[in-house]
Amino acid sequence: MNANVDVPAFLTIFTIYLEAFAEHDPVRRRRLLARCLSEDSEIWGPNRMFVGISEVCDKIASFHDNWPNCRLVLATGLSTFDNVVRLGNAFVGPDGSVRARGETIFALASDGRIRSVVPLWEAELPPLPKSWQAHLGVPGTIDGH
Repeated sequence: MNANVDVPAFLTIFTIYLEAFAEHDPVRRRRLLARCLSEDSEIWGPNRMFVGISEVCDKIASFHDNWPNCRLVLATGLSTFDNVVRLGNAFVGPDGSVRARGETIFALASDGRIRSVVPLWEAELPPLPKSWQAHLGVPGTIDGH
């Protein structure tokens, strides 16, 4: 059963999620993840899906390898509907500079923990395909039409 998002409760869970992303110790990170993710949780990656707390824990270890000394932070307010939360986030470097920005969609489990995470890190969507029918696109976005 889906319920409307309880924003204060989500922010509590999301804070734990961000703390898990900041945690370098895998044992402490796993404990944090168990508090904020459902057992069948998943994070969609650019090339694969990470399913379950163990895989998500390993994915965060890779984040630390790929983005040394960076943190995942909240960058916008929330947009909610039913059991889904959409928000802006960023990777912030040790000097406070924003290294990457994106949006993420969260689907919540019935107990309020995070069930699915779909991060979208592209700064901008690509243009419409040249083969797209002009009358079905924004004027001026396809070959000058």
